[in-house]
Amino acid sequence: MLPAEPFPAPDLSHLRRALDAADTPAEFSTVLNTLLDAVAPFLNEVIEYLAATAKWKGQNRGAEPESPPWLLRGAASSIASAIAMATEADVKALRAHYDPPPDLDALTQQVRTAPGTPPAPPGPQPGPGGPRR
Repeated sequence: MLPAEPFPAPDLSHLRRALDAADTPAEFSTVLNTLLDAVAPFLNEVIEYLAATAKWKGQNRGAEPESPPWLLRGAASSIASAIAMATEADVKALRAHYDPPPDLDALTQQVRTAPGTPPAPPGPQPGPGGPRR
């Protein structure tokens, strides 16, 4: 039999306060990962349940797009995608802050102005395989 009342939503207020207090990308990441770690087991159960409902009594066999089984399977996939997207956003935010890509214009300018070996003269250079006299 079904429960008489809906499941209570988790209290995430402490995570919202922690997110508001986060000053660095690392602190932001810690809060986000705490949330994902807390909800992932429940969301994985929801994903499995939706997938099972899509297969209920074989209704998924030959299901047309936009049919209930198709939509239920899509809902399960969307939840899984949302978790993966949040994880990817976290990684990208950390990399952007702590390991930014090199500034190619600055590197090019640095190479142009750096002292070093003078450039090779134009044209073919004698050496192995070069012209012999």
